[in-house]
Amino acid sequence: MRILPRLPLYSAAVALAAASTVLLTSAPASADFGTGTFTGDDVQPCETPETEGEDLTAKEWTTDKLGLNEAHQYNEGRFEDGSRVKIAVIDSGVQSTHEIFGDRVSSGFDIFDPDGNGQCDGYQHGTGVAGIAAGGAESNQFVGVAPQAEILPIRLFLDAEEGAGFDKSEQLASVINDAVSKGADVINISLVTPPTPKLEQAVKDAIAADVVIVAATGNAGIDMDSTEYSGEDAGYYPANYEEVIAVGAHDENGAYYKETNFGAKIDILAPGVNVTMPFPGGGWFTDSGTSFAAPFVSGAAALLKGEFGKTTDVKWISDRLKDTALPPPDDFNRYQGYGVLNVAAALTAPDPSEDGESESPAPPADAEQRSIAGIDVDYDPLSTAKTVAWASIGIAIVVITLVLVLRKIVPDGRKRGWRPGTRDVDRLPVKAGAEDTA
Repeated sequence: MRILPRLPLYSAAVALAAASTVLLTSAPASADFGTGTFTGDDVQPCETPETEGEDLTAKEWTTDKLGLNEAHQYNEGRFEDGSRVKIAVIDSGVQSTHEIFGDRVSSGFDIFDPDGNGQCDGYQHGTGVAGIAAGGAESNQFVGVAPQAEILPIRLFLDAEEGAGFDKSEQLASVINDAVSKGADVINISLVTPPTPKLEQAVKDAIAADVVIVAATGNAGIDMDSTEYSGEDAGYYPANYEEVIAVGAHDENGAYYKETNFGAKIDILAPGVNVTMPFPGGGWFTDSGTSFAAPFVSGAAALLKGEFGKTTDVKWISDRLKDTALPPPDDFNRYQGYGVLNVAAALTAPDPSEDGESESPAPPADAEQRSIAGIDVDYDPLSTAKTVAWASIGIAIVVITLVLVLRKIVPDGRKRGWRPGTRDVDRLPVKAGAEDTA
């Protein structure tokens, strides 16, 4: 399953063969999870990286950008009765031994190992995602969006090189169902697969159960509304389902991350450039992409669940996040959605659907910023790539022309012994002092 680059196009035969393999080599995992695990030679136990990440050297920029300190005055990821909001992280596993999580990573599921429980991350992706959504505080330099929430880890892919087809979409659908049955309040999906009826139904069933699904749009810079992509090449689901909160990325200045997949169903932007997060072997690492933008929104959804109740309507939460975002000038566009996530405002802004007086909302993290810069209607996220491509074509034409010219000039020059020549035989040069032999 790919999390960053664009998915390749596979043939139907290959997809069917892969799906058959999954069915033949899987077995029921446990009474708690209905999804089957790989068995025999296909088992791939998780191994924690032996290396450590980097040290934290500065305060993570996202804390102030999102207004997390203000938001945490209202909720940190617990319900009114003190129980924790549960965030399912469907990813590469979550390293439960990282100190940033304390004891809040529960026993989950590992599709690659019948004896695994999702509490190990042999890659780094899932641990980083979980840390963003629900990591605890590290002095004053880092804090997750919902630092008191519980994390339900589900290991569904190995690394960024793993391909994704319809078979992986079916597995994703199955673990979404499992996450719902295990009591997840929010499901974070920082990966992309092609659409299938089972995946779509799993999403609908989760929403019907008041479970929020947040998904990254992907990082290929492609139009999710384009008819150019179909079948297994349409690798931007489940984000492109209407019911899912689809998340793109922005940088430290709120500017659009140009590799974000875009379209009419993108909902919101969140930090996704130079984001620092926990590394499974200990320490920290920094990376970019929509994969790391999505958990900021998942954490915000968890705070809203904790503050307003477990059965809070999913659409209300989605609308709340969009309504309190820092909007683009036109309120919505296909690249920036409804704007940049503002967690502080999401927790504190008055609800216009309620009568009576409400507390004044927290100002944006940047007190002077009330909106974000828009994007030109002719904006093309692939413009740089297209410019390079056309330049390459131009250079190729010049080179070919030069080769053809040289193929004519060089042989003629060799015949003349590289002496100057002329096509006019009457103007051929004559040696000085030569006598007429006629």
